[in-house]
Amino acid sequence: MNTFEVTCPHCNGTFEVEMPEKVKKPRGQLAGIALADMTDEQLKREIINASSVLYKAKQRGASEEVINANQARLDAAKAEKANRAPAVDTPEVADAVYAE
Repeated sequence: MNTFEVTCPHCNGTFEVEMPEKVKKPRGQLAGIALADMTDEQLKREIINASSVLYKAKQRGASEEVINANQARLDAAKAEKANRAPAVDTPEVADAVYAE
């Protein structure tokens, strides 16, 4: 809980106010969504996020354990993307030829 004091401009009284801390909702792999269950857009975002986390870890001089874990996360996301078959264009119904 965040606690702070508020002064009333009318009566000059002070009041202590408690507000709950904002809870961040994890996204992507951190939210527990398996890579195989992600949509293509979610997987794309996961690769971007994992790449960013790895870069920032290297920049701040994180331990080898942290860097290796981040590299594994990025490698897993890239492997999942590579395993997915590219979308196949299907002919429209209007383009179909029907034998009579």
